[in-house]
Amino acid sequence: MIQTVITMQPYSETINLLRQKYNYISEEGCFFAVVSSEYDNKGNVVHDFLEVIFEAEKAGYDYVNTIVYPTTDVQKAAFTDNVRYVVWLAKNHKKMVFDKDSIREKHIWKDVEWGKREKNYNPKGKDPGNVWIPTNDDGNAHITEHILLSDEDIIKRIITMSNCGANYEIFRGKLTCRNISENINKYRPEVLQKQVSGKIVFKTSEDMDRVENDSVSLAVTSPPYWNLKDYFKEGQIGQEDYTKYLCRIKKVWGQCYKKLNANGSLWININIRTRNGKSILIPKDFIDICRELGFFYKGIFIWHKSSGIPTSDKNIVDRHEYVLVFAKSENFFVDKEVQGSFCDYKNALINGGAFWNINRKAGSVGKKYIHPAIYPNELVERIIKLSTNLNELVLDPFLGSGTSLISALNCGRNFIGYEYNEGFRELMQSRFDAELDAGVDIMFI
Repeated sequence: MIQTVITMQPYSETINLLRQKYNYISEEGCFFAVVSSEYDNKGNVVHDFLEVIFEAEKAGYDYVNTIVYPTTDVQKAAFTDNVRYVVWLAKNHKKMVFDKDSIREKHIWKDVEWGKREKNYNPKGKDPGNVWIPTNDDGNAHITEHILLSDEDIIKRIITMSNCGANYEIFRGKLTCRNISENINKYRPEVLQKQVSGKIVFKTSEDMDRVENDSVSLAVTSPPYWNLKDYFKEGQIGQEDYTKYLCRIKKVWGQCYKKLNANGSLWININIRTRNGKSILIPKDFIDICRELGFFYKGIFIWHKSSGIPTSDKNIVDRHEYVLVFAKSENFFVDKEVQGSFCDYKNALINGGAFWNINRKAGSVGKKYIHPAIYPNELVERIIKLSTNLNELVLDPFLGSGTSLISALNCGRNFIGYEYNEGFRELMQSRFDAELDAGVDIMFI
């Protein structure tokens, strides 16, 4: 029996191999599929890592995690994509052999990384996460370098943490690499035509009748996860059974499609959930729904969060979420000049791609008010700058605490948002008072 199988091949070969090897992997063993997104010659995603997870679970594997790392084998499709995915699958997660200590990194400084929470500090080193970008530091809690690991480095790391000795097999192939020339020049006005404004509608976004069809340039949102966070109002999306949840979400994405103009795009911040040892592939279900509605699936950005909560000995820390990109036009491209300006890492070979290292805002806003999941302004601002021009209209169907409105107006875009829970109004207003210029025109409906 084989303890560890590693494949670095295109999608079709990967799927065939994981099926072939299932009966030859020991109960303690794992299958690691290293893949990149695969694009057609129009820059639309054909296959991605989510499909690997879906097919693997059908074959009998347990899903463990998805590790991401940057690569120099960059693809240029609708945007610059430098992401490799390592889909980690176990024959039996409970019996799986995993040496977490072997891939720990040293702490930069206990009080910086964990504050005074001693229970989260392990003297053996930092709990490893699912973004593999190691760091060097100056010994005084300052990162001096982000290290780009090669594919061979990744394979060695997988072998080490699998604790499999020589009992492994590696299957290598040439991962596809697209380089599509952008054929659209974005018109970028230099000045605002007039003062921008924002509107907030307190009702479900399953029918966004306050928004004119074909008027929106960008829909951006972080929707409620299924059966995870309670947003404190009966009838909210996310607390029903999963089938009904997807049906209701489909209505929202359908409304977004109708409201977007011909060159508009939809950006969704979402992650995979696990329950009772099985994955809930919410991102894949969203992709399937959006494709059915007529959207073109253009790819994934990685929101890398440096902090994370330590997990069990059988897994690593979640330190990233996904931002799915959909477009109404097949010829949609993001502004690559803007994309190349984001410098989150002390390594030029990592910057300018699809990795964004942005930490969630901490402080009194999340503690004083009832909203349980506030995402950072900078994440939304980047999306706005990549995909819209000044004066255009931005929509958020799940406004929550008001982040998208703040980001849009501060970037010189108009905004309309829907929020089901009018109880968030006080939280929104407190943020608007603190983060927007006085006198900004905001209408509550």
